[in-house]
Amino acid sequence: MGLKNTDGFRFFETPQYPDVPEHEFRHRIAKAQKLMADAGVDCLLLWSRQNIRYFFGYQSTHWQIPSIQPAVGIIPNAGAARLIVPDFFLGTAEQLVWVRDIVQQTDPHQPNSIRELPVDVAKLVTEMGYGKARIGLEMGPLGCTWIPRPLNDIRAFEATLPDAEMVDGDGVIWGCRMIKSEVEVERIAVAVEGHQAVLQALVDEFRPGMDEVGLARVAFGAAAKLGTGWLDDSIGLWGSFRASLNKEPMGDIGVHENAIITESDYIFYCMCFQHKGYQPDSARIFQLGAITPEHERMYELVWTAQDEAEKAIKPGAPANEVFRAMYAPIEDAGLPVLDKGGARNGPRHPRGALHRCLDGDAARVRYGSLDRALVLPQPQNRRRPGQVRGSGPIRRDRRRLPQDPGVPARNRASRPTVCQIGTG
Repeated sequence: MGLKNTDGFRFFETPQYPDVPEHEFRHRIAKAQKLMADAGVDCLLLWSRQNIRYFFGYQSTHWQIPSIQPAVGIIPNAGAARLIVPDFFLGTAEQLVWVRDIVQQTDPHQPNSIRELPVDVAKLVTEMGYGKARIGLEMGPLGCTWIPRPLNDIRAFEATLPDAEMVDGDGVIWGCRMIKSEVEVERIAVAVEGHQAVLQALVDEFRPGMDEVGLARVAFGAAAKLGTGWLDDSIGLWGSFRASLNKEPMGDIGVHENAIITESDYIFYCMCFQHKGYQPDSARIFQLGAITPEHERMYELVWTAQDEAEKAIKPGAPANEVFRAMYAPIEDAGLPVLDKGGARNGPRHPRGALHRCLDGDAARVRYGSLDRALVLPQPQNRRRPGQVRGSGPIRRDRRRLPQDPGVPARNRASRPTVCQIGTG
């Protein structure tokens, strides 16, 4: 048990399936080292899945298994970064990452080995010359990333480095991550458009009499056809999905109860389509039956809120100011809001808006017959199923978008309209 140096490479001299181009990897490490110098951090230690992938490009499905630590990353303030992986993942690491100073954890399945890993990592840090240095850790105040190990492991690591000072490394991490590169922007765009394609499939394939499981098959099937999922991504969707009013007070709920969708229900969809480490998180509500004037007013209110948010976005603007601007029109209308102040999403359709009129009346909105239509906000730039940006199964659509002279230019490509889609 313990750690063992690879001394160069064992299987692959150059990665054939890197998560990012080499220049992107080197830029991220160099930026981290610059920010470390500015913050007085001598060595940055990374344990979390998200940061290991961002800075090293390493992926593993074993992050869900608490008895194994799939990787630990070390970024010194100067010189090459190092990656620690279980020995049976060496080939995976060599094919995915540009780092060639890969350290192997021996006998990683043995309980003593995993318990001793924090001590072994601390000893390696000391060997690298940082036993009395300022070591940056994922402490959680920014970005909600943390060390995914038991408290006794963290204490063992600290105890093995009694002369080192443990400091918050989140400022360095998010100083790197908050400005997105072209590679990241493209991945986010593909993820968003894949998410939209799944929503479109729900509209196209919904039929009266469906149950929740049947509708879930539509969503998961659409995601699979689009090719969602790389090694570290889910080959499907995750989140909250329900279509029964019996579940209305429940959050983070699935469809395993298999409730029948009735004409008094609505479909609440808040699931993530993942693409190479990025996924959109937006809730959508699909009304069943006819759209009422109250619904139309609610959607107009949501778009007014988004317009106000766009006006507030400028370099240096705190995120909470943008959210306060966004939620102001909703609050002025006397409606409740979700995730106020600390959210990460765009403006969600307020759940209360589906059940209350603008004057606050608690009477439930009347729904039309399921036989009539499935009604929802429909993007103007409707694509054929599977036709979104990207490569492989996800294709780039270069068609021009229809222009509505009544909509501000910045919103024409994204503002949905309310329409009815027949269900046969």
